[in-house]
Amino acid sequence: MDEKEQEELRSLVRRELENRERLRSGGSLAGDGENISAERRRIIDDEIKKFYLSKGGFKPYENEDGDVEWLTEAEALERDRQIPIDMEELDEGQRKVRLKIVLMVGLAFLVFVLLLFAMRDRYGTIQVISNVPGATIVLDGAATEFTTDSKLSRIRPGVHLVSIQKVGYSPDGPASLRVNVRAGKHEVAALRLKPQIASEPRGGQSQD
Repeated sequence: MDEKEQEELRSLVRRELENRERLRSGGSLAGDGENISAERRRIIDDEIKKFYLSKGGFKPYENEDGDVEWLTEAEALERDRQIPIDMEELDEGQRKVRLKIVLMVGLAFLVFVLLLFAMRDRYGTIQVISNVPGATIVLDGAATEFTTDSKLSRIRPGVHLVSIQKVGYSPDGPASLRVNVRAGKHEVAALRLKPQIASEPRGGQSQD
């Protein structure tokens, strides 16, 4: 690069710096993102340094990306307040926050699982079987929508009375069973029915 090209580059840099100061937009110099030679970079950096030193009140500041910016005293102080003094302390703080989040999520999941188990264990089930299918299952004196053979779910713990009924049939053995339901347990109630015997009409046989 000859002296004329160097002077043109310096003039271009100075004009760009003047425009930047007028706009205070913080924009980058034209060509900053391009691949330029070491000599051109040296000239640009030299002109930038001369420009800000001549204005006074500016100092070089290396940002988090390793680039040098020229800032006023107030801007430099504000930038220092935004960046943690000890990055290790910041990393440690972030690790503690992440650990707290993981512990909270784990605790919430554990509580959820315990609630599921608690709700599941609050009830029991009764399997009602019979020699006659389709008989209506009666629980504690009230007919249910279930017929034999079926399983009654979500039955509260305690003693319950189970029976079955079907038109044309009568109990064959015990008419009902007392079933002691326990939380989380499965009980079985087996009941039998037999066909009813038709009785003769009252008043005896008719005479001719």
